[in-house]
Amino acid sequence: MTSIRRQISISCAPGKVFEVLADVERLADFSHMTVAISNGPGRPLAVGDRFDQVVKVLHLELDTEWEVTEIVTDERIRVEGRSKANGSATVTQQIAAQGDGSLVTFEIEYDPPFGILGDIADKAVFEKRHEHDAEQILVSLKTLCEGVAAR
Repeated sequence: MTSIRRQISISCAPGKVFEVLADVERLADFSHMTVAISNGPGRPLAVGDRFDQVVKVLHLELDTEWEVTEIVTDERIRVEGRSKANGSATVTQQIAAQGDGSLVTFEIEYDPPFGILGDIADKAVFEKRHEHDAEQILVSLKTLCEGVAAR
């Protein structure tokens, strides 16, 4: 299992950040890896909700089914997913008050798809890419949330 943890400070109240993160339809607004979202609940996420996401990693598109396993309003969202290629992941987005803004922590733990070949490819290529992608997602989330707060 590979673990990645990144943080960013956002000049936006935790409630506003949570609002963006809890709207699965906005995922493509800050996750450049997201090709498509479908079967979302059409409202802010709640425990037990499911949705489908197509992500693109280096020229590969992976279909992933997610389930929301934990919600703490204005503080945390945790989802667990499995790709049709047999990879799995747990993503936790933690929001903490930091002065007038928020500290957002993004954690992902994953087992890559394609068995032992996926493990080898992950260590050789994908792990660094996923670390970079996590950083980009947080920067895009910051830009999006600070734009929402300015309105």
